[in-house]
This record gives sequence, C-alpha cells and structure tokens, in this order.
Amino acid sequence: MKFIRFFAVLLILLWVGFVPAQQQRGGRTTIHIEHADVMEASERFGKNVQALFGNVRFRHHRTLMHCDSAFFYRDSNMVHAYGSIHVIQDDSIHLYGKVLYYRGNEDKAMVRKNVRMVNGEVVLTTDFLDYDRRNDVAYYYNGGKITSGDNILVSSWGYYYPKTEEAHFRDNVVVTNPQYVMYSDTLLYFTVPEIVKIVGPTTIKSERNVIYAEAGYYDTKNDVARLERNGSIEGEEQTLKGDTIFYDRRSGFGEVFSNMFLHDTTNHVIVTGDYGYYNELTKRALATRRAVLMQVHQNDTLFLHADTLRVDPIPDTEFQRIRAYRNVKFYRPDFQGRCDSMVYDLKDSINSFYKDPVIWAQGNQMTANTIRLHTRNRALFKAELLENSFVIAPEDTGSYNQIKGRNMTGHIRNNKLYRIDVDGNGQTIYYPKEDNVIIGMNRAEASTLSILLEDNQVTGIILRTQPSGNLNPPYLVKRDGRFLSGFRWLEEYRPKRREDIFLRDAPPESVEQINYNEFLFDRTLPKR
Repeated sequence: MKFIRFFAVLLILLWVGFVPAQQQRGGRTTIHIEHADVMEASERFGKNVQALFGNVRFRHHRTLMHCDSAFFYRDSNMVHAYGSIHVIQDDSIHLYGKVLYYRGNEDKAMVRKNVRMVNGEVVLTTDFLDYDRRNDVAYYYNGGKITSGDNILVSSWGYYYPKTEEAHFRDNVVVTNPQYVMYSDTLLYFTVPEIVKIVGPTTIKSERNVIYAEAGYYDTKNDVARLERNGSIEGEEQTLKGDTIFYDRRSGFGEVFSNMFLHDTTNHVIVTGDYGYYNELTKRALATRRAVLMQVHQNDTLFLHADTLRVDPIPDTEFQRIRAYRNVKFYRPDFQGRCDSMVYDLKDSINSFYKDPVIWAQGNQMTANTIRLHTRNRALFKAELLENSFVIAPEDTGSYNQIKGRNMTGHIRNNKLYRIDVDGNGQTIYYPKEDNVIIGMNRAEASTLSILLEDNQVTGIILRTQPSGNLNPPYLVKRDGRFLSGFRWLEEYRPKRREDIFLRDAPPESVEQINYNEFLFDRTLPKR
C-alpha cells in the first residue's frame, strides 16, 4: 500500500514537472509547483486540488513562494499556503507571514498574521497585507507600520509601492523620529530620500517646538522642511507663521515668504512682513516688505512700520534689541510718531528714535536730534529729548505753548506728562489763563528750567539759572514774537490712523544731520 501511494505521488510530480512554467490558461500564467516533500490528491480536497506538505515551493512569473503546507487549486489557479510563509519577488522583495492566499490570475498575494515585507532597508509590518503584483502596490487597512532609516511610520491604512519605494498613509498617522513625533491624517513618504510629503493637517512635536502645516514636505534625513498652507512653528517664547516657511531644524533657521507673523509672547511683541526670517537658536529675526512691529502696551497696541525690522540678541543677556530701519512711522491712539530709524532695547526698556524724530503725545509735539522713551513695567515713565529739543502744544488758534532747549527730560506718571526739565539754553512761551481765558503771553528764558503741568496745562514754571522773562498782552505781541527760533508745526505729517503708517509722504525739513553710522546694522541674510 505504501508502495502504491509513493508511486502515485511520483507520477503526479513527474506530470507536474513536465507542465511548462508559462502554460497559458485563458491568457493567465499558471502557478508552477517546484517542490514539496509530500503531495496528495483526493476527492475530499476537491476536484483538481493538490495538498502539499513539507518544504513547499511555488513559482509564478518572477515570484517564488515558500511555505510549510499548501492547497493548490488548479482550476482557479490559486494557492492557500500555511506556516513559515516566505514570498520572494524579483530577488529583492521579501514577504513573510503565517497564511498566504495567492491568486495567480490576478497576480495578487494576500498574507495574514505576523506579516512582514522587507525591501532593502524598508520593513513593513502588519497582520493583514494584500500585495497586488500587477500594479506593484502592497496595502493594509487594519493598522500597520513601516520602518525606514530613523523613522517609524504607523497608520490605520497604508499603501506601499516597492518599485518606486513610495508609501501613502491614511488615518491616525504617526511618524516617530529620535528628534520629533509627527501626527497627521494623510501623509506620503518616499523611502529612499526619507522625505515626508504633507498633504493634510499635520503636527510635528519636539522638545524645541511644535510645527504645523497642511501642505508641504519634511526631509527627515536632512531635517529640512517646506511648510505651506497655515504653516507655523511654535516655540516656548516665539511663534512663527507664514504662507510658505522654509525651516532648517539643525540650524534653527526659518525663512518666510508672504504674510510673515512672528509673535514674541515674553516681550509682547509681534513682527509681520511679506518676507522675513527667524532663527530659534540665535533669536535673530528680520522682516521687510510692509514690515510692522506691534507692541502691546497696557490696553493698547503700538503699530510701527519701517522698510526693514530686525531683532538681534543682546550679548551675554537673554534680551533682544529691535531695530527699525528707514521711513519709520508708528501709531497708537494716544501716541504717534515718525523718524528715520529706531532702536528698542528690551533689556533696559529704552526706545531710541534717530534722525529727525517727531513724537505726538497728549497734545504735545516733541522733536530733537534723538528721542529716548523709557518704560517701566510696560508703562512709559520718562522721555529724553537730546540736542535741539523742542516741545510744542497748541493753545488756541495761531497760539502755541513752546519749550526749547539743548536737552529735555519729560516725566510721566499714570500715562500723563507732569513735569519737563530743560538743561541748557532753556526758553519757553506759554499762555496763562484765568477762567479759561488767555490773559497774556509769557516768555521766559533760563539756562535750566522746569515746567509743571496738570492735565496738559502749564501750572507753573521754575527758572533756575540766569532767569529772565516778561508777560505781555497777546495783542501787543507781534506775530514773529509768538514763536521761538526753529519753530516747526508738523501736524500734517502725523499718522492719524493705523493705516497712515504706510504712507510715504515727504519727511519734514531736517533739524540737524547726525552721524547715521550710530545705528546702521548688517542686513545680510545668514547662511541656511
């Protein structure tokens, strides 16, 4: 009996061996049995069904299949294989699992349980994988993982194209890298360059920052990204946004094209522009093309425009220095001004305005070669006017209270000017009142003097050195005598609305040229 069974198996093997490997059935290529320790054909398996046991091996096209046991359905050209599944495609793609359903007419392999596909350094693992050889795509839809380089990518759905080495992920996508973790609902991944293509809402979290974008790419090998559509980089103290952001994680450099938005939450400063950059490591930033600096000041926001805005760290401190370069204008409902350039030192909370600065505040116009504003606890408490200082406040039609001197210091309390000290060549013209009626024009001079104010009205004047002065009825004073030398009323240049900071009107006549090298700075871009 054993001899008859052995002889039957031998005949079957000989018959199978003589079947050409490329025999056609209905235009399809027949699966070829290369080896089995034992083969059995029985009616209990079905018509034209062979059972194979031990070191089973099939071949179909350029695909070689190994397993422990299998059923071969000749009529339908299918194989159901079990145990130690190993499928080799083109001697380069290796597919492992516990169960294999192979449909020869469709060139499709369906592998189940502990599935692993290996293509070079790329490894795909899941419990449910279908591999369409004809279209060269392997896919899962009940959870899977791809390991590529330093990246581990998991998702609910996944499609992997071995020839192009491209992977598509959908639903609950997570990319884990030693430097960050990426979350998305849809991603494309190119395994050879290790580049992630962002095609949906994606968040990248690391110890340094949180990155968000809805389109773009991330080069995981070189740590370089292009963020598009609502792109942002949020650090501990700064948030950078823009229409398009080029970001280099290693250098910390982010370059923004169109609608740049940089928010410094620590210093309550926002910088915007149509082009700019920010380096999260060096804390350097630049904005240009309709650049605007917004500084939150108590309940109001100051809007400042310049051709170029730049932020640089102050050496050996944790603070920055902000520079505004060319055509500076700023607006706040109670505070406006203009100059050629500005420097804001966040360490000392000093705002310095250079080259023909003009500031309008509390009904006063202030000019000098240089103006410095000092803040404390985010509130203005002192204003310094250095060289050729001049303060003008309109009193009545054609009448102006005026203070002039070499240097001035204005003292501010509760956001109101209450005293002005003049040091050097002090001169003043003011119009005292009784019952809100002007009783004369008071003109006084002293080397040093102080003006006392209450509700923007002069309540007293103290002449300290070489004083002189007189009070005359207004009708006795000639028009030329109503103005101190160098008087300039510049109301037409005052920004009266937030939008006015972008107006490129002609600047007022210069008081005196100064050394501009004092606040020039390097505008070249750092290497990325």
